[in-house]
Amino acid sequence: MSFSWKDLKALSDEQLVEGHDQRAQNTATNTNYYLAELRHRDQRKIAESQQRIAEGVLRLTERITFLTKVIVALTGVNVAVAIWLALR
Repeated sequence: MSFSWKDLKALSDEQLVEGHDQRAQNTATNTNYYLAELRHRDQRKIAESQQRIAEGVLRLTERITFLTKVIVALTGVNVAVAIWLALR
């Protein structure tokens, strides 16, 4: 029995695992089955790695933004002191 795309998407993870396990008892598999699982695991590892990299980039961006604001403030102070000294 096959599900329609809509019905398949509506199944919970637990229902999918249960359905797989029931059918796996009566099905012969080939090497593609194992290769597909390995590819899936590799893709998950890559996605997790990319997420960690993105989080690191976000932290660095926040630090750069903070330091830029500090530099702008110090530049303003420097300009004010220069003008004050020039007018003195």
